Amino acid sequence: MNSLRKLLAEKHGLVASFMHDDCFFVPLPDNKDHSLKFLESNLPEFIRVELSECFAESVIAAWEIQLFLLPQVLKQANDFVVEYWNYVSQE
Repeated sequence: MNSLRKLLAEKHGLVASFMHDDCFFVPLPDNKDHSLKFLESNLPEFIRVELSECFAESVIAAWEIQLFLLPQVLKQANDFVVEYWNYVSQE
């Protein structure tokens, strides 16, 4: 996980704000109310990314991807946050 954390910081500017042995959290760029949780995947050469509200236990969306797809996941995560809050505000 340390090598992944370093790679995300160097290549994508994502800096871990909180770390465990098996995962770490990164604030969603341009949206400090949501975070991305990075975990190892059971699939070789894949990572698991979970989007959630900061300090909330619920997961809004999750992906298991190869690392080269991370820029698309970051865009999707921002889009999901907008749609999530549109849905919540209508209830």
